[in-house]
Amino acid sequence: MTKIFSTKKINQTLIQNRLVLPPMVTFNYSKEGFVNDRKIDHYYQIAKNGIGLIVLEATAIHPLGRLSDCQLGIWDDQFIPGLKQLVDTVHQEKVPIVVQIHHAGQKTKVTGFNDIVSASPYKNARGLSYGEVKSLIHDFKEAAIRAYKAGFDGVEIHGAHGYLLTQFFSLKSNQRKDEYGGSFENRIRIAKEIYHEVRTHTSPNFIIGIRMGCNENSLEESILMAKEFEKTGYDYLSVSSGLDASEIEKPKDFPYHWITYGGILIQKQVTIPVIGVYGIRTEAQIKGLIESDLLDFVALGRTQLADYNFTKHLKNHEEILYCLQCQPCRWREDGSLCPRQRQVNQKKSKLKIS
Repeated sequence: MTKIFSTKKINQTLIQNRLVLPPMVTFNYSKEGFVNDRKIDHYYQIAKNGIGLIVLEATAIHPLGRLSDCQLGIWDDQFIPGLKQLVDTVHQEKVPIVVQIHHAGQKTKVTGFNDIVSASPYKNARGLSYGEVKSLIHDFKEAAIRAYKAGFDGVEIHGAHGYLLTQFFSLKSNQRKDEYGGSFENRIRIAKEIYHEVRTHTSPNFIIGIRMGCNENSLEESILMAKEFEKTGYDYLSVSSGLDASEIEKPKDFPYHWITYGGILIQKQVTIPVIGVYGIRTEAQIKGLIESDLLDFVALGRTQLADYNFTKHLKNHEEILYCLQCQPCRWREDGSLCPRQRQVNQKKSKLKIS
């Protein structure tokens, strides 16, 4: 247990343990992109129990690049006060927090909007013009500046899960003939330029991480991407899946998901911290990854949605309310419908009555 609760720096920020809340969208927790009390309380409940790092859910850099109408926004200065209130609340518990900044691209779902964009014409999307690519880089930079003003410890650039940056990385969706398409170097150029813009307009200590896939075109190319992102200056890598649904091959006796395996292989190739994810739920799983230095940090998503007190319970060897793995996850509709959350709330109600 010692290694799990040991400290490690990301850039110059000291993280108190190796547990991370990954960006998990809280559907229906806010309207029109604004932070509200319910959103703040959600993150406060996790922060106060000692999580090492919080990555605030995917937050839209443009109103027409949202993955849903209820997605948090950071495309305008009007969002800064609410975001600052959330950051200040989390910081009261001495927990660092970064915000994942995001554009959905071909996966955009905005009511009544049909001008969907991607790196190139792809499925239902048209290709961005050269000028629009430059505007996109500008939007990421401006979003990061707002995060900096709101007091976030950093930003995580979303370059995974088939969203817009992934659509530049992938050979399937990027058929561009300019400097943002074709060669490996060209396809990842946008992520490098975003980094330099953000770094220039924030500070040397401001964390800039990137979420990337381990199967973007291939495991081998993903490893090359990771190395290039490190050379560029990114402070950490959060390794998940890319646009392609193809699984990477893992050993038959490997006890974790293939996405976790991809993160482990990438961690061996870089010196910056790597956050691994997917299906990591139990103390034994966490210990196996951290104590053996297979990953620098583990991201625990549904685990913490099911049990807000997970970190405290783990540290104190107390009973954990493990995720029941409902299909589909009830948090996709509303977190209050999660059976574990309802169980806790019912218990609280009985205590109040008694």
